[in-house]
Amino acid sequence: MNSFDIMKASQIACCLEVSSFKPGNVHRNKDYDDIKYHHFLNSGVAFGDIIYKASKDPQNIGQYIKLAVIESKKWSPSNANLGIIMLHTPIATTVGQMEEFNINTLKREIKNTVKNTTTDDAIAVYEAIEIAMPNINPPKEGPDAQKNDAKQELREKNLTLYDVFKISADWDNISYEWTEGFNISFEGYNLLNEYYEQYNNINLATTKTFLNILSNYPDTLIARKKDENTSKMVSDKAKEVLNNFNEESLLKFDKFLSNEGNKLNPGTTADLIASSLMIFLLDRINNKNTVLW
Repeated sequence: MNSFDIMKASQIACCLEVSSFKPGNVHRNKDYDDIKYHHFLNSGVAFGDIIYKASKDPQNIGQYIKLAVIESKKWSPSNANLGIIMLHTPIATTVGQMEEFNINTLKREIKNTVKNTTTDDAIAVYEAIEIAMPNINPPKEGPDAQKNDAKQELREKNLTLYDVFKISADWDNISYEWTEGFNISFEGYNLLNEYYEQYNNINLATTKTFLNILSNYPDTLIARKKDENTSKMVSDKAKEVLNNFNEESLLKFDKFLSNEGNKLNPGTTADLIASSLMIFLLDRINNKNTVLW
């Protein structure tokens, strides 16, 4: 697939994700004090050239993640899209190496892409985390990205980027995606197809896909900021809204999630929606069907 199209799929996915109404998250009608709607737009467009380059290189994923974070930080004062960058980069790398785009091939090949990462990739991503300064807690095990000796430990233990994500897959859904073949993202892709066919409205399809994913996969950002029980409670509420899907229930859920600032912000789920949207858009590009309503 054309590398410019891969880049555009990433950029447009970022814009669609943040523009759609997703309770508890920043969207076009809501900012938080420390991060705003235009920060996500700026960041999502800014790292597009790195996605373009990553699509042309079957290796060096960690370095491209780091470069994408650097580009993002030029245009956004906050950690806007670190999770999305970690998801979009291996998708771009995999699609760029495919002779012909096919969803089933992408499912198979992305597993090989992430498993073939190196220790240098891991070190580059740890450096990206230092630059982005995300809201993270010390890991339950493995090298701590916030400590000076983390990169030395990666070298000494010969840990690849895939190894690092394998360690944290139990408590971080971005890591889970890396180690489980992007299963949630492909589930989101299928839901987007279903809801877009139902509503012929990409924003509504994105909102409903978000609720569906959140109801089935407790948000690990909420679990880090609060605790696992709180994240499960939010998922239960998302399921209730999904079962009674209307504007009133959506607004009520959004208000509930915003009561404590952004401590109940399902940010990891939003990242997963962005990767689902990228796959959805790549498929539509391949089918010459990119006009969305």
